[in-house]
Amino acid sequence: MLQLSIIIINYNTFQLTCNCIASILQKLQDVSYEIILVDNASTECNPDVFVEKFPFIKLVKSDVNTGFTGGNNMGVAAAGGEYLLLLNSDTELINNAPKICLDYLQQHKEAGMVTCQLLYPDGKIQYNCRRFRSIGWELLEVFPLYKLLPKTKREALMLHHYFDHQSFANCDWVWGAFMLFPKSIIAQLPKQKLSDDFFMYCEDVLWCWDFKQLGYNIHFLPEAKVMHVHKGSVSKDKWIHIRTTSIRNHAAFMKKFYPNWKWYLFAAIYFTKQYAALWLGRLLKR
Repeated sequence: MLQLSIIIINYNTFQLTCNCIASILQKLQDVSYEIILVDNASTECNPDVFVEKFPFIKLVKSDVNTGFTGGNNMGVAAAGGEYLLLLNSDTELINNAPKICLDYLQQHKEAGMVTCQLLYPDGKIQYNCRRFRSIGWELLEVFPLYKLLPKTKREALMLHHYFDHQSFANCDWVWGAFMLFPKSIIAQLPKQKLSDDFFMYCEDVLWCWDFKQLGYNIHFLPEAKVMHVHKGSVSKDKWIHIRTTSIRNHAAFMKKFYPNWKWYLFAAIYFTKQYAALWLGRLLKR
């Protein structure tokens, strides 16, 4: 049986996507796999060019841009592997990361999803291992009482940039840049597909929430390493719009935690902190 289906979404990222596929060919070993490339109505070039360059890939072409969620669901529908890897087009394997994660999943049935250590092109670590936001978490960050905790407890409680990402972690959610999980879990999800509440941004939080609701753990493995350009498919002029969309989606997601008056308390803290940071960042760039 085919072990792994690697799903990559392309939206006007031809060269990045080619680099990603080339890195898979170079680094991925000892796994039977297929590469499913979903083109989300790109205008950069004819997606058939990918097949000319990589004849072995399975190309899925969408007539409209269905977003990150829709594209991945199209890839999942076309996948024949026992396990699925959602991999961003702006990533490149540094080592045999999918094999490392696949071996781990097969040995740890309590884990429903694993991710890797993500690195910027300059080698700096990205903080892709997170906790679900909560009133307590936000207050701990605004009023840094976490500093009173021992380092190990602080890292385990906060994760994010408070965790050095150099050791194993059992987390709440991880970035959608690299998510490896058994395909069988898809049928257990509320919609029998990846939740599509969000077109883009915060969809990875929602997917991890759904996995956690099923009783699965989500694990971070630092020994599996992948370079991630990060926002490689996003133009700089759209950054403010994207950031505000992400903030609003995160707030909408939080209603799953606080569907009553507590959500208004969370929203007051969260929006104040996020928009203050956003506008401060804009002022500093002037």
